[in-house]
Amino acid sequence: MVEIKKQGWKRISNSLESIYLIGAWISAGLLILLCGLIIYSILARLLGWYAGGATDFAGYVMGGSTFLALAYTFRQNSHIRILLFIQKTYGPLRVLLERFGLGIMSLVTAYLAFYLTRMVVDSFEFGERSEGADAILIWIPQAPMAFGAFIFAIAVLHSFVECLISPDTYGHSKPHKMEQEEA
Repeated sequence: MVEIKKQGWKRISNSLESIYLIGAWISAGLLILLCGLIIYSILARLLGWYAGGATDFAGYVMGGSTFLALAYTFRQNSHIRILLFIQKTYGPLRVLLERFGLGIMSLVTAYLAFYLTRMVVDSFEFGERSEGADAILIWIPQAPMAFGAFIFAIAVLHSFVECLISPDTYGHSKPHKMEQEEA
């Protein structure tokens, strides 16, 4: 029975990892678009063309890219973590500190995702437009940020649940990347 539950959790975990990877690929695509917008803006200024809302779009793309990459980088242990407190601890104390940190972070990221989603819905319902030359419906650039925050909240909750149900396989027993670099 326990083996069946572990297999089910493994499938769920692999599916979630695929979602985080998709978010990272979309983020990478947005970064390429950001580079294109910046190059276009520079060339437009040099050649005396009208760049329109290229600068505004670059800001929207950068925000979306940042939020969409959060889940993947968190799950790959690429985020800066509070290692000052836990890097010198091992065993049960480290498990307790990681669980506490992930629990608090789960609440904070869920709160962020909820309110960013609420902001998108409000912008959609009120038909808000940006104040720039493009006058784009503001919910369009806000949506990738809200989606990124949502999958980031899921990634943190995923790590929290992993730490709760299988602390022996969660990352606390092995040093994080920063700890390995210090050694």
